[in-house]
Amino acid sequence: MKARHILQLAACASMLALAACSASQTYPLFPAERTAPFNHHYEVGHAYATGTGVARDYGKARSAYGRAAEAGDARAMNNLGVMDLQGRGTTASASSAIGWFRKAALAGSSAAHFNLGLLHELGIGGSAADAAFEYRIASAQGHALAQRRLAILLEQGHGAASGQDESRRLFQLSAVNGDPVSLARISAFRGTRLDASSAAAYLAEEGCAGCAQPEQKMAGRAVGELKRLADEGDASARYNLGVRHLTGNGAVRDPSEAARLFTQAARTGYAPAARQLAQMHLRGEAVGRSKVIAHAWLNLAARDGGAEGRAALSEMEALEGSMTPSEIEESQRLAADYAAKGR
Repeated sequence: MKARHILQLAACASMLALAACSASQTYPLFPAERTAPFNHHYEVGHAYATGTGVARDYGKARSAYGRAAEAGDARAMNNLGVMDLQGRGTTASASSAIGWFRKAALAGSSAAHFNLGLLHELGIGGSAADAAFEYRIASAQGHALAQRRLAILLEQGHGAASGQDESRRLFQLSAVNGDPVSLARISAFRGTRLDASSAAAYLAEEGCAGCAQPEQKMAGRAVGELKRLADEGDASARYNLGVRHLTGNGAVRDPSEAARLFTQAARTGYAPAARQLAQMHLRGEAVGRSKVIAHAWLNLAARDGGAEGRAALSEMEALEGSMTPSEIEESQRLAADYAAKGR
């Protein structure tokens, strides 16, 4: 049965969906954190795996991904897992794929957590409850398809929490994060069981389509250059430098300095920084634990006109469920004050 699943997954290779790059499962993922530091071996591997600018060569792709994985690149680990599962450049092996996915998940890949969830949901290497566990981690990182699959499993009674309210909330989050199927299903609320064919369509392979975008270029810059730009008032640089200090990735881990940088960027209306600062206040990390202040920063971020603003609005409304009317009123006053000081 499991061998049949592997073959069916391999047969559906052309239906692979791209997933955003990930960085750390400890912190919610906002734009800069969905990128990863430039890794030449990963870029070469991706080029050979996809036939971008060169003839497709799975052997060379695997070799380059292997070098990137040795350097700790979670994207390469995840993609090696996908290639192992589908038999690209090697014999198809679910056990080898799971090994790579687990390594990638430990390194912070939301795509890998999602892929583990898919296999467990099919009964490969785990159960539906194990799948819900992996989906929950990927969902917390903003992985839209994981939010959709977790919503379906919860609707079916799997996982630590169940029920249509929680499931509907996850469908809504998935829609906010860009999943059109979840958006369509919010009104037609019915569960869908997973089979090997549909799993192949969902399987998440890390991409590099946006590597040349300004935000990703900013994320890949050296700490010294980020600091120079941050000192000049660049909000994106302040946010990216704050992420480095928060995670200890390429800079000394210093949550207090991260909070300072996020605050500077958030006061100018930079939504990702305001959302990150809200999360720090909810955790009480380097700043006071306060739902009121967290709500105020989410309120500010929600004024952004794009996807960041919509995501912040969803998070703010979810937080209001555990706040009193007086706390919400106080938070709204704070948000108005933050906005006024930022102008």
